[in-house]
Amino acid sequence: MTIKNRFLTSYIGGIVIASVSILSILCIVFYVTTGSISTPKTLYQTFTKQRSLSPDEGLAYVELRNIAKMDPDNLLEQDIQKRLQQIEQRSLGVVIRHEKKIVYYSKGLVERSLIVHFPSFDKNNIETKGTIDNAGGLYRYIKYDFFYSDKSKGSVLVLKKENSFLDFLTKWGIIIILIIFLVAITAMLFLNQFLSKTIVKPLENLGRTMSEIREGDLMIETPILPPKTAKEVHELTSNFESMRLALLDSIQEQRNLEKNRKDLIASISHDLKTPITTIIGYVEGLQEGVAETPEKREKYLKTIHSKSLALNSLIEELFLYSKFDAEAIQFYFERIQLTKFLTHIVEEFQLYNQEVQLELNVEEDVYVYIDRRQMNRAIINLIENSMKFKKQTELLYIILEVVVVDDLVEIKVRDNGQGIPESKLPYVFDHFYRGEEARTSTTGGSGLGLAIVKQIVSKHNGHVKIQSKLDYGTTVTIILKKA
Repeated sequence: MTIKNRFLTSYIGGIVIASVSILSILCIVFYVTTGSISTPKTLYQTFTKQRSLSPDEGLAYVELRNIAKMDPDNLLEQDIQKRLQQIEQRSLGVVIRHEKKIVYYSKGLVERSLIVHFPSFDKNNIETKGTIDNAGGLYRYIKYDFFYSDKSKGSVLVLKKENSFLDFLTKWGIIIILIIFLVAITAMLFLNQFLSKTIVKPLENLGRTMSEIREGDLMIETPILPPKTAKEVHELTSNFESMRLALLDSIQEQRNLEKNRKDLIASISHDLKTPITTIIGYVEGLQEGVAETPEKREKYLKTIHSKSLALNSLIEELFLYSKFDAEAIQFYFERIQLTKFLTHIVEEFQLYNQEVQLELNVEEDVYVYIDRRQMNRAIINLIENSMKFKKQTELLYIILEVVVVDDLVEIKVRDNGQGIPESKLPYVFDHFYRGEEARTSTTGGSGLGLAIVKQIVSKHNGHVKIQSKLDYGTTVTIILKKA
């Protein structure tokens, strides 16, 4: 069943349930108070029983009651009947009973019905008001019971015909019921249309959009919601739009990853092919006897050895990079004193590299959470990168500097090397990027050093940035949080 039909069914069910509930409650209330299930007739009688008398009714009742008290036998005299006719001219009815016999009743009343429905004799006149049924018509009455001179029972009634509730229902009930029914149907259709416009239609439009997305059209825009749309539909549409954008981002990321994968394979192929081609060339030269002298053979072997070492280094860095990329390396973080950590790196490096002037400047000694091994690898990569691009005519100076900015710690590696053109700075952290127009290996680098540094720093929830000016040197800054 559709949502629209469910709404329609719920409206009809609500009307039926409300009507039945109201009638049931009314029946229970009247049963508790009266001891019986009331009908429209008894309800009407109950409502009119305590109604106040009109002035005409009161005057006629007092007049007839006084006669019945003073001279009850005189009620049947000719002069009294004239008085009764005057009372009847005021749209009132008069009934006089002697024992079980109706001795007088006004025109328009039915004697047989009066005998059947006449109220019981009450010598104390406690219940003097009520409603009597006469041939299907309801009359409000006020009664006075008395005794004639011969001690026989007598009663006098002053009646006023009502606009009977039953008559009203008979004449107008069907029309009123139809009007109520039409109003209910109109209200139901209005509510159904309103809910259809603010709930069903937006959901249908959203469903069509989902179908388009399922077919692969992720660029389709989420439908605009009409005014007064339900809050839940707004939230659903908003969540759907967020999902669509997230899906777009995911697909774009997947495309970027695929492109990076292809670029990585192309770069690997190029960087592996170059040393392998050189090694093959020199090996074939040795096999064919091109290197005739021992000196030439020694040169060929040194070249093969150096290219093999470069190839092995490339494979190791590639393997390391792939492990970082696949998040296959565990990081073990600990709170360490940064000055001692950097001092150890500087001292160890200077033992094996005397041609580089390495200096450590610490502004403030701080603690950081790092993985010793991986952060050591990152800083050594930066130092080695500076060595690869040093000036041939000038001694290389490398300064490690620690700067504290609020709750951040900046580890700067500054050199006086060749520098990097500004146009190439955005790409230096990409894998296999060397900043050379022709991809040569003259510097001995794999193009993965800075990419590995970036991955290590990212795992520390930090970030890395670079500043450089051609012929003036380069500064790489690692930014971490204080521990």
